[in-house]
Amino acid sequence: MELVDKFNKRRESLNKTTERYERINGEFCQYVHVWIMNDKKEFLIQKRSPSKKIYPNKWSITGGAVDAGETSLEGALREVKEEIGIDIDKEKMEFMLSFKRTHGFVDIWLVKQNVDLKDVVLQKEEVADVKWVTKEELEKMIKNDEVAGTVNIYFKMLMYMLENFSK
Repeated sequence: MELVDKFNKRRESLNKTTERYERINGEFCQYVHVWIMNDKKEFLIQKRSPSKKIYPNKWSITGGAVDAGETSLEGALREVKEEIGIDIDKEKMEFMLSFKRTHGFVDIWLVKQNVDLKDVVLQKEEVADVKWVTKEELEKMIKNDEVAGTVNIYFKMLMYMLENFSK
């Protein structure tokens, strides 16, 4: 059972911990998405396992729920380690944006790091495959409905921020 902290609509703590999928109107949990970008400006994306209830076999970004007691950054680092077996230096993590969904807040993180695909260790119940793609390839994949809708929501805004505000 995954436990998460709950927040109100202003992202203030409700000092309450519940099971991740418990949905109560007016209560929100935290999620993270981690974009890994290499020196060639390609993005490491992952294919969701066919057993996933939401967006099975769709390409996505590493991420998930922030566990109870974790910060957004800690959750992002943990999710990368769990899902693809990669250690990320937290000093390389750059917070990019956040948005609110029906039952959660999503924080988007960027890390510039070269990853050799031979070093990736997939968490099979979550991830079926990984690959590097260019921005243009990812745009085409989105257009062809190959990417999880959770990424489509903010992709253009993230690309704008990368071009204009990323260090």
